[in-house]
Amino acid sequence: MHFRDNFGDVAQLLFVESDDALLKAMVHFWDPIYRCFTFNEVDMVPTIEQYSALLHYDFRDLLKI
Repeated sequence: MHFRDNFGDVAQLLFVESDDALLKAMVHFWDPIYRCFTFNEVDMVPTIEQYSALLHYDFRDLLKI
């Protein structure tokens, strides 16, 4: 219960269906030094809403991801 209070119900992410092509593209364009996606010379950081749409997961409490 203490873990769930601090971090929310992240265990539900284990049951999210993943899109292999999307994951490959995300890994290809991820820049670990800047911790964002880089397309040519443009940096892009997804928002919580965009992660929610990509993962098909409803982040109800935006402070607990």
